[in-house]
Amino acid sequence: MMDGRTLSVLEQENGYARLPMASTTKVMTALVAMERVKLSDVVVIPKEAAGVEGTSLYIKAGEQYTVEELLYGLMLRSANDCAVALAWYAGGGNTANFVELMNRKAEQLGLKDTHFSNSSGLPAEEHYTTAKELALIMAEAMKNPAFRTITATKRYTIKEQTVANHNKLLSLYHGCIGGKTGYTMAAGRCLVTVAQRKGASLICVTLGRRDDWNIHTNAYEKWFDTLKEETLAEKEAFSVALPIAGGGYAQAVNCNKVTANLFQYNGGVETKVLSNGLLYGNKEIGDVAGTVEFWYQGVKISESPLVLQQAIEVPIKKELFLTRIIRFFRRLFLKNE
Repeated sequence: MMDGRTLSVLEQENGYARLPMASTTKVMTALVAMERVKLSDVVVIPKEAAGVEGTSLYIKAGEQYTVEELLYGLMLRSANDCAVALAWYAGGGNTANFVELMNRKAEQLGLKDTHFSNSSGLPAEEHYTTAKELALIMAEAMKNPAFRTITATKRYTIKEQTVANHNKLLSLYHGCIGGKTGYTMAAGRCLVTVAQRKGASLICVTLGRRDDWNIHTNAYEKWFDTLKEETLAEKEAFSVALPIAGGGYAQAVNCNKVTANLFQYNGGVETKVLSNGLLYGNKEIGDVAGTVEFWYQGVKISESPLVLQQAIEVPIKKELFLTRIIRFFRRLFLKNE
């Protein structure tokens, strides 16, 4: 079980062992394909994608499908023929090239115990991952808006053929927003899912476990019950001195109480102040002068506007002088263009 925002492991059992992952492989297939080609691209199905072993959409050589249609077939039906067609097209007419891209992506993500031999998940000696690293792959894929839409879709029609999502947790568990199933005799039942509640998300992975629907449901209930609203800063508790044009500083504070729903919070929040630089012009108490962001374990989890605690008066001559300087450089810039 992984925190979907911080990517920290909350609970694991044999989570670092290399194991076959069957069709959960297709999460990486979809991720790499979407990075390489457009959803609207039209793919003429090659002969090597027709009649592929295992679950299929039954596409035929010479037929035309968009990348988007193949992705829906890949993720919902878990179609191996769609996996081969996408690998062939996104690999420049060579499925082996695409598999190499999958392994290269795994390296970029820092995965040490993941290796792909194909794009479908069919059994192969050098085809494996770990529960933790599969969760990381899913987390990366969920950053893609198109992937999030596809993986959350329960039913989709492809050329008059309606396919249902094999991920039953989309219907069985309120809050499930995506996932991928997998099964082979060698791998057993494999499942990666994502659930969301109150701004927090969890990623659950099981490899080779029979009762996966119940395992995931019970694990989500367990960990969402630990979700707690933490106070990161009381109202006006965060203060920062912002520089004023012409000299001096003005104090600004967070105008809201800042909270976030977190798992296993142990403090250590970092702050980042975003402002437009120097303050200039007349300002009133309460005027927004920037934003303070709150980061936890490398992830932005909340923010608040910064408001001034004091009024600022800039003499008219200084303000006009600054305005003239800005206008001069604007004209110079436009002239050079």
